[in-house]
Amino acid sequence: MSTMQELRSRIRAERAAQQPWATAQLVEGILKGDGQAARDNLLFFTPPVEFARRIDTLRAALEDAYYNAGAEKQELVLRFLADMAIALRSFLPAWNLRAGMDGYRIAEEAQATEAMAVRLAGRTRAPVLEKLLADWRAYAQARLEAEKAADPPRMAAELVGDSIGHHIQQMSAAVNSGYLRRIAEARYRGETPTELGNDYAAYLDYAMYLGISFETTNPPLIDLAWVADPERWNRVVDRIIETSPGADDQELARRVTLEVVLANMRLLRPIFLLSEGKLGLVSLQVNPKKHGDSASMIADATAIYHELEQKLGGGVPNVVFKLPATQAGLAACRHLTARGIGVNITVNFGLYQEMPFAQAIAEGQALTSYLTEMNGRLAFPVRDELVAHAGSLGISEAQAREAAAWSAVAVHKKMLRLLGEKGYDLDRVRPLIASLRWYTGPGYEKLPNPCPDVIENLGTTVITIFPNIRHALDTTPNLPFNARQLEAPVPEAALAVLEKSEIFKQSYWLPGEDDRFRPARPLTLDDEAANAAWTPVAATLNEFCNAYDKFVERIAARRPRA
Repeated sequence: MSTMQELRSRIRAERAAQQPWATAQLVEGILKGDGQAARDNLLFFTPPVEFARRIDTLRAALEDAYYNAGAEKQELVLRFLADMAIALRSFLPAWNLRAGMDGYRIAEEAQATEAMAVRLAGRTRAPVLEKLLADWRAYAQARLEAEKAADPPRMAAELVGDSIGHHIQQMSAAVNSGYLRRIAEARYRGETPTELGNDYAAYLDYAMYLGISFETTNPPLIDLAWVADPERWNRVVDRIIETSPGADDQELARRVTLEVVLANMRLLRPIFLLSEGKLGLVSLQVNPKKHGDSASMIADATAIYHELEQKLGGGVPNVVFKLPATQAGLAACRHLTARGIGVNITVNFGLYQEMPFAQAIAEGQALTSYLTEMNGRLAFPVRDELVAHAGSLGISEAQAREAAAWSAVAVHKKMLRLLGEKGYDLDRVRPLIASLRWYTGPGYEKLPNPCPDVIENLGTTVITIFPNIRHALDTTPNLPFNARQLEAPVPEAALAVLEKSEIFKQSYWLPGEDDRFRPARPLTLDDEAANAAWTPVAATLNEFCNAYDKFVERIAARRPRA
């Protein structure tokens, strides 16, 4: 049995072991504060033909338990009912229930669950309801702040309102519409292969309502998750410090990262099992300061992988390891994927980087790995280069800005074509778009839309999206939508400007092609110093390393003073 066959066998065995909980077990879980696990068991692991009967029985049992419960347990019941009503109107049922239930029946169960929540809330003491609404407002405001919404306090207040019924209705409307939900539904119908990811280490639970099934983490994002929920993660960090008296600061950072990643892995675990390992993965970045040390990257990833196996009770970890697109990263990629451990190649901007990694992944045994094209981190250096020399290049600043917005889109479209020509399995070698930008204002008036990173690449395998870009996509009216827009060519006018950019030519050209886009000095991964010094690589590595240092310093600052 090959490594891939063995991994699939283990995933199938774990999926088969996920039996529907009995009603008493569901009630017990909810009353003990594990309502999410109860919800997920119902949504993801209940045979669709049994769902209506089982949730009806559960609602009756919860109502019986409710009136004899104390305030804390009543709050837990109401929280579960609200979450379930919203979840049933979200994309989540598509992973399991829609296989055997029509949309009308699912909507009926959502309505019945909402009605029960409203009825019980009407018989509940005010302090219980006030706490629930306050919690939801705080969460909504923090999420909207991460999304860079116009007025998070006002918008959160409007979303939650002054009743459970209002909150359920407004949240249901929010997760049942918008651009991301449209992409997810198109993928469900087979119109596009594009999977959506959350380019943040927090608010994955909300993003999953919209159809997101991939999670990105790195040092700055782990730090943002901590900032987003300090009450939760301060306790985690302090516990790790207390139980690891001999650990240095870097080891503490590794353990904190592991806890944040594991929390997201558990959220996505049902999707990972239902898709047999194709979806539902979390990306974990190894120490970015070791980008030139393959042995260190291999040791870190291997140790973390086995530790996650233990935490999952022997299950296959739904994790991939972020490696830099350097020569050392390529060696680590070959080693890890040969052993069935998936990777996500980051600090990745040029086809000279991407194609060797694609080959290494294809030759490995990992079920799924990713080639991340960091769009904005290429487009902005191209923009700055073109704008700085616009006069001598014979172009206007507006032409420079507009063309730069197409630069990474052009690279990604070409990469997908090349991978197809080589016959690579795009379930295993998965191009991924990240570092998205929103283009408005002077210089971008002629762009067909404000987010070509998403809209012009629909039809790729994965797009992972910042909260602010998600918010903009979901709230901007009349955005164009073509589920296979990836197949459309980049405008020739943009390419005519981009051929004046050395940074773009470096990212776009491959040996054996004509000289139109040939850079003055083509890079290879073998030239480690030149690769590390290339503008987008150097800037991104520097940012990741600085963010890692700040993350470590924040952890160290919580150590008890001697």
